[in-house]
Amino acid sequence: MKLTLKIVALFLIVACGLVGLNGYLAVQREVAFFETEVSARHEQLVVAIRPTLRDLWRSAGPGGSLEFLRYDGSERQVRTRWVWLDESADIATLPVVDRSLLIGIPQGTLTPIRYTTSEGLGLFCSYFPFSLSDGRLGALEIVESMVPRDEYTRDTILRTATLMIALVAGAGSIVGLFGVRLIGTPLQALIEKTRQVAAGNLLTPVSVRGNDELAMLATALNQMSDKLDESQKSVLKETNQRIEAMEQLRHGDRLKTLGRLASGVAHELGTPLNVISGRAGLIAGGKLDNQQVATSAETIQAEAKRMTTLVQQLLNFARRSAPKRVSSDINALIDRTLSMMQPIIANHQARVTFTDQVPSQTRAHVDPSQLQQVLSNLIMNAVQSRESDVHVKIAANLFEGASPDVVDGPSRQWVRISVIDNGVGIEEADRLHVFEPFFTTREVGKGTGLGLSIAHEIIAEHGGWMTVDSAVGKGSTFCVFLPSELQ
Repeated sequence: MKLTLKIVALFLIVACGLVGLNGYLAVQREVAFFETEVSARHEQLVVAIRPTLRDLWRSAGPGGSLEFLRYDGSERQVRTRWVWLDESADIATLPVVDRSLLIGIPQGTLTPIRYTTSEGLGLFCSYFPFSLSDGRLGALEIVESMVPRDEYTRDTILRTATLMIALVAGAGSIVGLFGVRLIGTPLQALIEKTRQVAAGNLLTPVSVRGNDELAMLATALNQMSDKLDESQKSVLKETNQRIEAMEQLRHGDRLKTLGRLASGVAHELGTPLNVISGRAGLIAGGKLDNQQVATSAETIQAEAKRMTTLVQQLLNFARRSAPKRVSSDINALIDRTLSMMQPIIANHQARVTFTDQVPSQTRAHVDPSQLQQVLSNLIMNAVQSRESDVHVKIAANLFEGASPDVVDGPSRQWVRISVIDNGVGIEEADRLHVFEPFFTTREVGKGTGLGLSIAHEIIAEHGGWMTVDSAVGKGSTFCVFLPSELQ
């Protein structure tokens, strides 16, 4: 309905403008025609009166001439009389217009002047100056009322206003009778259809009668809704198929992980259980002396502790608590971790140096205890990377880039902690599995394969990631990336 009113209002503005312009041009044309006709009539009067006036002037003198041109007081449309243009003019010979308007008008030429009296009467005056023999300056004055022109102007304005009123009334009737039915109702139906589409209802068609543009738009909307519904069903079907495939893959991955966990647990627990069973059998057989019994008991206790430690690591891996993050100084965390591990480093006769540090104002939002656990595991692995002459370098610096875990993610600043050793390195085939649970390259009994997987999960929960770069015989480099608080 609002669109209909706007269209009708625009039509009325244009139509009324054209009608008004036509009325204005008609008035101007009629005024110009009236003035041209009056000027021509006055010129004809001058041509007709001038010889007679000249003869009377010669035969009867000025008095006879003035008497001939004297105004008789009747209400004629055209009045002709003689007027004086100098200061000696009396009331009977005083020009109708202000005498200042007649100063300098050329002699022997008819000069038209439009003049409005103090009563508001419009006059069209023409003056034909004469230079008389006695030196006085007079003029033949022809005055004609412009009442007919004004009446025509008023009639034209009245007709124009009446036509405009009729246009407005007709447009209002059109809007009331036909606008709502032909435009308003179909548009409202189309608007309701678009709202239904926006709400997800694609099945309810819109019906608009006729073969105009609105009906064509309604047909296009119905076709679009049908295609959208088909596309939606197709996307839903593909999504369900994709979810089902992902669930199958996840199920297979869970089975694979479960198999690896079971294999790792069986492998790690099998050896100490065999040792415990063997030692217990020797003690039960009564063939050992007291010293051997004590030794076997100590061995059983050590293997039991080993199994307890393994079970505890499994529990930590499965039930790790959420990180309690605080704004932390990375340099200080690394220093504390090295200080805590100094006895182990000394026991392996390794050299560990903290070479590069991040700027002092750089901090990260981390759980200090969990990050220390990650660093301890990496340093421990580096210290044990070879039998002797181990040199480990730790470096912390800033890295600018995007997270590899987010496709087309934004670039930002990260804290990168690198642990570099000169150990034997990792085979290329093994590097793909170093962060998997129970994967280890060490001998049986020297590692559970849970340390790096736990570290990897901790860093992931902090919004970062870990990388490994290694070559056989050239050592390994493990890097930890954490979001920096300085942007």
